[in-house]
Amino acid sequence: MLYLEAIDGWHRHPFTITSRPDDHLLSFAIKALGDDTSQLPGAVQPGMPAVIRGPFGRFSHHKGTRRQLWIAGGIGITPFLSWLRAVDAQPPRGPVDLFYTSAGPAMPYTNEITAMAAGCELIRVHIIDSRDGHLSATQVLASTDGEKPDTLSVFMCGPAGMTSRFQAEFRRRGIPRHHIYREYFDWR
Repeated sequence: MLYLEAIDGWHRHPFTITSRPDDHLLSFAIKALGDDTSQLPGAVQPGMPAVIRGPFGRFSHHKGTRRQLWIAGGIGITPFLSWLRAVDAQPPRGPVDLFYTSAGPAMPYTNEITAMAAGCELIRVHIIDSRDGHLSATQVLASTDGEKPDTLSVFMCGPAGMTSRFQAEFRRRGIPRHHIYREYFDWR
């Protein structure tokens, strides 16, 4: 939870940390989704106080199996960005396919993501512009080179409709429920 003092008073909102877990400088990616977040750029100025509470949640690739699929929709790239920034200190246990889908053409962080993944032979990145068609479970599973579904772990963060659809399809395809992890954009 990030509390920011702004020129119009305090703002409170949950955000995902995008910096490395061991970094002393915290960074956040904030998408302007409503009145509060849309007004932040004009209301927050350097030097204003901030209070951070948390972290909340347990979204961590360390819980997964050796073979992993990471799926990010839009601003849902943020937890994966943190994982990639820490890949040298906390590499994945095995091969990872990262699918990042959003309505292009300006998909944030794509250059940084592809550069970081290029330095790690375990990570393959797939950038999908959803204006050309939505990412499907079939596309994602095709990247696994025929591995058995019960050996896969899936980590997802993105719009609720997208992650719910993927979760249901992965379950139908044989991926165990306890191998599917979702980061939620809301409080539960």
